[in-house]
Amino acid sequence: MDVLDLRFTGKETTQERLIKATQALIALYGYDAMTTRMIANTAGVALSAINFHFGSKEELTRAAITKAAEELSRTYSVDACEVRRFLKQKPVDKEQAWGYLDRFLTGRIHMALDYDHSWINIGIAEHENGLPESSRGIMADVAVRTSESVLAELIEAVSVRPDPYMAMVMARSISAAIMTVTEKPVLLNKLAETMQVDASDKDLLETAMHDYFMRSIEANVTRHPWQK
Repeated sequence: MDVLDLRFTGKETTQERLIKATQALIALYGYDAMTTRMIANTAGVALSAINFHFGSKEELTRAAITKAAEELSRTYSVDACEVRRFLKQKPVDKEQAWGYLDRFLTGRIHMALDYDHSWINIGIAEHENGLPESSRGIMADVAVRTSESVLAELIEAVSVRPDPYMAMVMARSISAAIMTVTEKPVLLNKLAETMQVDASDKDLLETAMHDYFMRSIEANVTRHPWQK
């Protein structure tokens, strides 16, 4: 497949079209399978435009990943800043912390399951290890700083005995599950089976994921596993 049907407004510059096309192609196929001709055809521009505007496929890729990371950061930063302002208040009110955790998880799940808007970010994350070294880790860094670390801080805040390592492990597991559930049929079907919901019903699935993760967090933070 040489051409991906992307929607352009007609107002984008050539650089913007190339960046958007590159993001989508990496999300679908990965860096190595993506050719410069595929990028140019998808963007609807001349092949020579890539070298003219970016110099190389690798530099275009770095620009595309950086742009995606900037947009992801803007999306996450408002919630992240609000949570961290709350957590600076000492002592932290645990009941309010549970409320922030509830809303934070709800937002992340809703965003991930809104596949029309999230598929490029999810796809880039899945292909990140195959990116050139100059582009590797850019998206992951944003996701950790503005989403995963915030989730870990909230988990630690609601814990009876705060355990930063346990909180990070749980946050990493939950974040990975949220990001990949729509891409992994086995995981999706197992969740639907466990929570007894129709996996094709997006609203029910969002609620089921939220409830499952909140119960899992509560089970782990109310007491240590070795306590009777």
